Amino acid sequence: MKAIKLQHGLLSLFALLLLSSCNTDEGPAAVLPPDSEQAAFSYTPDPESPNRLTFTASPEVETWYTHWSFGDNTAAEGMEATKTYPLSGEYEVRFKIFTDGGTAQSTQTISIESDILGPNLIQNGEFDGDEAWSILPISNGVEVAFENGAVSWSGGGWGQEGIYQAIEVEADQVYQINMEVTCNGLSDSWFEVYAGKTVPTPGNDYTDGGIRLGLNTWEGCGGEPFEGLFTAYSCSGEDGTFQFPEGGTVYLVIRGGGADYGINGVTIDNVSVRQL
Repeated sequence: MKAIKLQHGLLSLFALLLLSSCNTDEGPAAVLPPDSEQAAFSYTPDPESPNRLTFTASPEVETWYTHWSFGDNTAAEGMEATKTYPLSGEYEVRFKIFTDGGTAQSTQTISIESDILGPNLIQNGEFDGDEAWSILPISNGVEVAFENGAVSWSGGGWGQEGIYQAIEVEADQVYQINMEVTCNGLSDSWFEVYAGKTVPTPGNDYTDGGIRLGLNTWEGCGGEPFEGLFTAYSCSGEDGTFQFPEGGTVYLVIRGGGADYGINGVTIDNVSVRQL
């Protein structure tokens, strides 16, 4: 009888342990979404160039992607990024993290006290006539006109035309391209700025060095009217900066084309290329 009771007791104990084990097996813990504090960041100005800032973040959560937005239509990735602001003003900087639990972001408004006023390498950037500029005819349809102290692009028909000027740059120096742009609204069109080593030739498209600034209706800019600095509205290409490992002659090429530019679809003025 005692043996039977002992066996029954052991079976009961085993069942209790098994039940307890099942109750505590809750599977992997859920990943919690991050919050804005985990996406916090700091920034430090360069002591020799206050317009140049280094942004640093170190979220205490595992991320699979990070993104910086610098408030002037430029962006970067990673935990640290360096940004040069050529123009004074206030910029809202955003840092966003992506984790298995979701996303979070934080923002700070930074103030840049003064412009970087290096010498302008462009001659006649104010377009007092067409002096120092050359026309680059590529294909029929779009026309360029120097008038009223500015340059305008109009037409369409899937043609394109540009203007260019040769400038001299130093090796390994960073330069910033900018200009005032008035866009009256384009349809299926583009407007682009290049800085390349290749000499522009009539009848040939120009792409050397890649797009430095650009409007592109397929990418979301240029379809609606606007007026302001090109760096604030560009959605195609880079942020207007460039550098070359060797100094020498560089060609600044500004060209536009597409289906329909409307009437004076794009007008530019006060073109500048300055060393940062």
